[in-house]
Amino acid sequence: MHELSLCESITGLVADCAAREGIGRVTRVTVAIGKASAIDPEALLFCFPITTEGTVAAGAELVVEQIALRARCTDCGAEFAPLSRMAPCPACGGFAKTLLAGQEMQVVSFEGE
Repeated sequence: MHELSLCESITGLVADCAAREGIGRVTRVTVAIGKASAIDPEALLFCFPITTEGTVAAGAELVVEQIALRARCTDCGAEFAPLSRMAPCPACGGFAKTLLAGQEMQVVSFEGE
């Protein structure tokens, strides 16, 4: 389960940033995860409280936002939002595409006091 190590990284990043900003307690962390990122949001939600225990983010809420897929057809250049990685281009029917969004994961923000 790589989500545990991802949560450890998120917790470390948030704790470092909170220390730099003078925040003593983090109450909410928001992450964005691409639909094609191979990250299970439910597993993140499960692991997050474990990794935040004993840190400034202990008890913080984890909010997971999903990033939709966005692609560019390499045959005709059309940009579109496929429902899956295997979906054809709606303009030309081609299957060759470059994913522009939907594989990433990022910490969007955190809140605290």
